[in-house]
Amino acid sequence: MDHRYLCDNKEKFIKNLRLTNQRAEVEPEIVDLIEAYAGLRLDQGKEIRYYGNRISSKNKELQEFLDKNRHLDHRILNFLASYFLEMQKRSFRCVFTSSHLAHFLKISTKRLNWLANDRIKHYTCFNIKKRDGNKREIFAPRSYLKGVQRKILDDLLQRVGLNSHAEGFRKRRSILTNAGRHIGKKVVIKMDVKDFFPSITFKRILGMFIALGYPRQVSLLLTRLVTHNGRLPIGAPTSPAIANIVSTRLDKRFSRLGDKMGFDYSRYADDITVSSDNRGINKMIPFFKEIIREEGFEINETKMRVLRNAGRQKITGIVVNEKPNIDKKEIKKLRAVIYNCHHKDIKHEVKKWAKKEKSLNNPSDYTLNEFKSSLLGKINFVKMVNPKIGNRLLEQLGQLSI
Repeated sequence: MDHRYLCDNKEKFIKNLRLTNQRAEVEPEIVDLIEAYAGLRLDQGKEIRYYGNRISSKNKELQEFLDKNRHLDHRILNFLASYFLEMQKRSFRCVFTSSHLAHFLKISTKRLNWLANDRIKHYTCFNIKKRDGNKREIFAPRSYLKGVQRKILDDLLQRVGLNSHAEGFRKRRSILTNAGRHIGKKVVIKMDVKDFFPSITFKRILGMFIALGYPRQVSLLLTRLVTHNGRLPIGAPTSPAIANIVSTRLDKRFSRLGDKMGFDYSRYADDITVSSDNRGINKMIPFFKEIIREEGFEINETKMRVLRNAGRQKITGIVVNEKPNIDKKEIKKLRAVIYNCHHKDIKHEVKKWAKKEKSLNNPSDYTLNEFKSSLLGKINFVKMVNPKIGNRLLEQLGQLSI
């Protein structure tokens, strides 16, 4: 017999559902699954059905799981199958329990708990200089944790759909596609989110995994595996994808408002850009800031810019006044560097580059190969935006005997 429940108040209903099952002494991880399944159904405005008849599925992964757990009551197995199918509808990988998560990550349960222990030093910390002279703290996960995070990224996070206006950290998206949304506009407003990754807390990431449909204990372990000191670390391979998912509602609010108010919006990581042919669009800046605050972020006031088409409009390194292009000063600088390498002391040029472009305290440690690689990266960036100029620079660089 099917049991069906409807409730207008989702949070209250799920809380009562959890308490009811806890009082009935249902196994904690089964309670988590019931809660997760109920959330998925209610999000769609659908009834919560606990199937009484056996569910047949051609899915190999589900069938293997059911076969390994034949000792469980058939009603529980049918419920687990129902939950699996709900996740499958969303193209998400299903993870039932903490032991199933360990199996999914191809590690033991003991190692999973060890990796999820934030008191152990699983990260290497170092600082890099930003262009404004301040330092950015990087937390690089050690290889054993990084491999697990890669698995979470590839098989869980990259399955989550994002808003089309999120341009960073995505396949077939780049700073070029980001800039392309704002070409030829009369006004461009640039806003920078302050401490973007670190402002995304443990609580928000846990809420994200639960909202995606993962059971509470599984979500808790996943959150511990991708955070450091209760924050989203700069340096972990999972952080960019998580930042995009957490920012989905922010992107949705801006894009929908843009449709109504006649402006274009995009977000490339922490760089938010709004553009319009309405010269009075800057009057909406206080409202933009309020939306950003409501979504748990803060604007870096020192980096906010209102760029009008009478001057140069530059977004993430690309000039967008008429067509995507590179700042003439950047081209001139690269030509000068290549010329100096041909006609002056290359070692001196390498030290200058290390100091100005890489902000290194010890420029003498910077190697010729590192210099050429960095210079090549800059030229390839130019080529991506302006192939004609980029190819000329590459030809000139190719003649260097470094």
